Amino acid sequence: MSQKVPSGFSAYLRRGAQLLSNPNGLKRLVVQAAKKLNGSGSEKIKAVGEQLGLLIDLLKAYIAGDYRDISTQAIASVAGAVIYFVVPLDGVPDFLFGWGFIDDAAVVSYVIAQLSTELESFKQWRDASPNTPTPAIEQPSAAIQLPSETQQQDNDPKSDND
Repeated sequence: MSQKVPSGFSAYLRRGAQLLSNPNGLKRLVVQAAKKLNGSGSEKIKAVGEQLGLLIDLLKAYIAGDYRDISTQAIASVAGAVIYFVVPLDGVPDFLFGWGFIDDAAVVSYVIAQLSTELESFKQWRDASPNTPTPAIEQPSAAIQLPSETQQQDNDPKSDND
């Protein structure tokens, strides 16, 4: 399936690829995303909440080394989508009540559609391993450094030096 890449997502995709070499940064991302997802009352996010939860679960399993049957490009896309969700000042700022999560939902839906085969494989693996719960991620001490507003405009994501 080929859809148009959501506006501004390319910078987050590059940032997701960079974050793959930083396990602590990935852990911080997962914690922040889970907190935001669980604390969101937005109906727009609830509509893709299960899909977003799948992306977060995949990142958790990837970080733990339990699931690696996914291409580097695909896991970078997953990380990029989760980063996009976590960043409050993205295409449509999250504080715009009723509108702020529409772009987040669009990015999550785009990644889900693009990676449907790989995500289905992950779901089958996860469901076939009921005794292997998705690993818990400890709360890291510092928040992940994500693209700043200026860097988003320049499409030059910040590096994470952990």
